[in-house]
Amino acid sequence: MLSPQTRNPAARRDFAKSSSTSIDANKYTSDPVGRLLDRLDRVRKSGRGHTARCPAHEDRTASLSITATDTGNILIHCFAGCSTADVVAAVGLELSDLFVKRESTSMTHAERSALREHGRQAQWKAALNVLGLEAKVVVIAGRDIKQGRPLNDDDERRLDEALIRIDAARGVLNDRA
Repeated sequence: MLSPQTRNPAARRDFAKSSSTSIDANKYTSDPVGRLLDRLDRVRKSGRGHTARCPAHEDRTASLSITATDTGNILIHCFAGCSTADVVAAVGLELSDLFVKRESTSMTHAERSALREHGRQAQWKAALNVLGLEAKVVVIAGRDIKQGRPLNDDDERRLDEALIRIDAARGVLNDRA
């Protein structure tokens, strides 16, 4: 097995380049993208981000989605259901490692406002992605029921989980304050 430092430096460079920023990049000094991608296996470019094997469960396919925000922070989602905390812990990181560290110089009011807006937009994008995935689960369950196929216990648990995730995503999208 490769060490975390040698796993996938090319993917790390591509990923870092794929994130544009409208906030002063000189305010940010660390590389959360590199810290995470270097520790993952089977990293591949996928749209605006990357996919990889999830380190928090036995993953045969790339079920982990990794996306950088405009400010360089990292959004991750395991489609098998692992929590973000479990994923980062499995590679020896903490949740705070997903965020760019800001230098101690103070930001202007406009920069703080822009940073808050980027955070809101990142939450909205993540919520929309969750809604898309979980809506598919609901549609599949609905089709099974419509065709007279009863849901087994695992299907019912997954449907319940989908409803909880849809409600949480709805809460994020409704919280525009």
